[in-house]
Amino acid sequence: MKYLIPISLLAAAQIHAATFLVEAEQFSDKGGWGIDTQFIESMGSPYLIAHGLGKPVPDATTEADVPEDGSYRVWVRTLDWTKRLGRPASAGRFKLSVNGAALANELGSGEPKWTWQLAGQTELKAGKAKLALQDLTGFNGRADAVLFSSDPSFSPPADATFEERTAWEIPGVPSGIEDAGNFDLVVVGGGYGGIGAAVSAARMGAKVALIQNRNVLGGNGSSEIRVWAMGNYPPSEYPLDEIIREIEDKASASPAPAEEFVDDKKEKVVRAEKNISLFLGHHAYGLDMADGKISAVKAVDIDAGKIKRISGKFFCDCTGHGFIAMWSGADTKFTEKGRMGMSNMWIWENQPEAVFFREQPWMYKFAADDFPYPKVRHGFGHAEWFWESGYDNHPVKELENTRDLNHLASFSAWNSIKNHGAYAERDEKKHANSALTWMAYIGGTRETVQILGDIILTGDDVRGKKDFPDATFKTTWSIDLHYPVEKYKDTIPGKPFIARAVHGPGVDKKVGYAVPYRTLYSRNIPNLFMAGRNISVERDALGTIRVMKTIGMMGVTVGRAAALATVRDCTPREIYEKHLDEVKTLWKMKGADRFETLAELEQSLDGQRKKP
Repeated sequence: MKYLIPISLLAAAQIHAATFLVEAEQFSDKGGWGIDTQFIESMGSPYLIAHGLGKPVPDATTEADVPEDGSYRVWVRTLDWTKRLGRPASAGRFKLSVNGAALANELGSGEPKWTWQLAGQTELKAGKAKLALQDLTGFNGRADAVLFSSDPSFSPPADATFEERTAWEIPGVPSGIEDAGNFDLVVVGGGYGGIGAAVSAARMGAKVALIQNRNVLGGNGSSEIRVWAMGNYPPSEYPLDEIIREIEDKASASPAPAEEFVDDKKEKVVRAEKNISLFLGHHAYGLDMADGKISAVKAVDIDAGKIKRISGKFFCDCTGHGFIAMWSGADTKFTEKGRMGMSNMWIWENQPEAVFFREQPWMYKFAADDFPYPKVRHGFGHAEWFWESGYDNHPVKELENTRDLNHLASFSAWNSIKNHGAYAERDEKKHANSALTWMAYIGGTRETVQILGDIILTGDDVRGKKDFPDATFKTTWSIDLHYPVEKYKDTIPGKPFIARAVHGPGVDKKVGYAVPYRTLYSRNIPNLFMAGRNISVERDALGTIRVMKTIGMMGVTVGRAAALATVRDCTPREIYEKHLDEVKTLWKMKGADRFETLAELEQSLDGQRKKP
């Protein structure tokens, strides 16, 4: 399947000199607004979000270049997220200020879908204009872009694609494409799998591009999401764990304070590799294809608005969602309903003084038995992994709605604790001094699609301990699948948001199960590898391979294979068919072992020099 990237902008025929665009994510000072990149494939753009936990965030500000004098109507592309969830009142309200004067209309209180909302009209002189996004609520107001037009008959059209947008030659719209280099391996996705693949290949001498659409590495294991790294490192002839030990966290809980997820350590390890070009804050949105193979990834620099082409010989889909595979036409498998969902965890803490939390009309009124208590451990309360929803939502098209449901449920639960006495007996001051201190607005997703390889690993394979000649990294997590908790299933009718984990037998965590290499490349796109929850497994097997330390070792496996495939000028499939013994030699190498160039690797493999 392939998703177009809809973005309600301008039809080319309507563009003229007195129309210009300012991307919200490119505001020079974001203030307290965060950048959200996780829904571009469904709504069309990165955007700014005012995630203030109920307290209005500081303004985001910038200066815009006005092409000519005129009276301009001004729109902001936004969404009424609580209206989309069927709630009364609008949670994420904000205003736009131009040159210090707020425009007439309140924003974020309109349509239950992404659309252009009229902010008002203003007189502008050619030159610089100061813009400010002014949050009114702290409850997830969001702004994609600001659109100005002095044409009194102009109305923004409903749809366009990101590709069409880059062709428009108007101020504020990215145009052209910059060549960002040619690499042996292009890795898309900077979680544990992506880091493992990039570092592993780089230490074999390959030139690697690592593309990550956040400004931190780690994916679910970053400070933005705060899932602690799980999975064991059982005895193995392949020390694939050693690179992952360099980046793993030692978090005391999940979630836990931000510093426990060691974002800086992950980035330091990656930046230490001179063979890696790191593209932080870059979102891959499309591909160039040639002769049935991927030739380049097209990515947008989110902060600068520049379009880049990143070319390569091999590509590794570490997006989790499988976007690179889907865009390339790779065979994938998709579960329509009953998937594992997304979690947005949160933390609360007691303060020295009483803390106020304002009840909102869009919040549900929960009783204590409508949701589980976010228990106190290590000095803070935390709502854990099981605050999870989206089991029947489309995992791409409706993913933003899933995140918003998680937030609606969480804010409603916290309101019940703070203002209606839910679980009052669990705190000596009945939560009067309790404050919501963190909630993830970037979600942790468990299941989207599986990219099909030459082997589709099954749960029966794992439980039966089926042996494969290309067995490589070991999975140690139980076959762990998630389902809605029956008790809380109708707290919000038809929208369960609390999960239970069903841990099936069949995996010995001390021994592990060795997964075949043939699950790590596409069966029909000849230069596509993958590492992550999107590899070639059926659903039961997904339950065991999807934790981060295991995913990291997948990446290390792929990185070594990609380096060898570059040296031998062969496909990922031919690594198995023709070079299995050689790749096993690389898998046996220590994590710190390295070759400066692929020529050195080739010489070593050919026996012309000893391994360093």
